[in-house]
Amino acid sequence: MKIANGLEFINDEDVIGKWENIGWTENSATVSINDLNDVSGEFHILFFLPNGEPYWIFEGWTKGVLLIHYGGDDPILSYNYEISLISGKHYLFLHLENKTEVFIKRDNIRYNKETLGRHDDINKPFISDNNVFGKWRSVAFVGKAEDFNEDDICQNLYLKFLEFFPDGSLIQSYMDTTWQDKWTKGYIMSIHRTTAAEYYIEKINGTEYLFMEWKKGNYIYGGMKPDYYVFKREK
Repeated sequence: MKIANGLEFINDEDVIGKWENIGWTENSATVSINDLNDVSGEFHILFFLPNGEPYWIFEGWTKGVLLIHYGGDDPILSYNYEISLISGKHYLFLHLENKTEVFIKRDNIRYNKETLGRHDDINKPFISDNNVFGKWRSVAFVGKAEDFNEDDICQNLYLKFLEFFPDGSLIQSYMDTTWQDKWTKGYIMSIHRTTAAEYYIEKINGTEYLFMEWKKGNYIYGGMKPDYYVFKREK
């Protein structure tokens, strides 16, 4: 069976399951858990699904190799991994180009894409919010809401617009697609991703901005805190 990059799938039962990042080292060939740097934030949680099945940015795996695709026209990258048993625990060493990410095994569950990751309650009752009606254009993408700077506006973001309708329906317009979703006061519910992203409106120097949690792959599969999109009301 072939996987991405034309690689032949070779099974590795030892790798199947959930792995949690415990740190990294600048040594791209290390197999030691000593003197690790703090978790980098790149990969908090890593799943290896049966039969090399891909999910999120991970385009599958075969024994000793993990395939990663960061999106767009970027190539699918192949990175080697090793598993070592140290003091009775299994550790995975993922050798990237200029560092090694180190993971500890948390379980041997045979996950699949349908049950994988974090998902929120999107069946919240509709509560109206007159302040949010209309169309909002994205102007920034930041790691934390407090990082937003009015002087650093971006016009070329992946998520372009949000449009809120009085009946609780919502349109999210992306660079390459449009999603029909729903909202209630304080939350934007993604039907596609079963996530409920919190939003709020803040006035800065007389201008209203809408801040929305970005709950996509990093949140669902990576175990990370959400980043934020920032929007300005369209006139």
